[in-house]
Amino acid sequence: MGLLRLLLFVLALWLVLSGVRRLLLPPPVPRRGRGPGKEQDGVLMTQDPQCGRFVAEQEAVRASFQGHLLSFCSVECRDLYARSRTASHH
Repeated sequence: MGLLRLLLFVLALWLVLSGVRRLLLPPPVPRRGRGPGKEQDGVLMTQDPQCGRFVAEQEAVRASFQGHLLSFCSVECRDLYARSRTASHH
């Protein structure tokens, strides 16, 4: 009977801790390997062509290069991408 009580206590403790962890910790970072334009938890994600990081479409920094609209995770990645493209054309 003592072992059953211990198991029930451990299970209850685990459930409480996992619930608290979900409330306090930020959501997980999107994993690499998902293609651009994929959804994660109902949010449309796009991949930064400079660093490969995924970013929510609505939070992306957008820029047009050679007629293509690209989405970046930050202004820094956008600028690095622009510099690498202008350096390769000289």
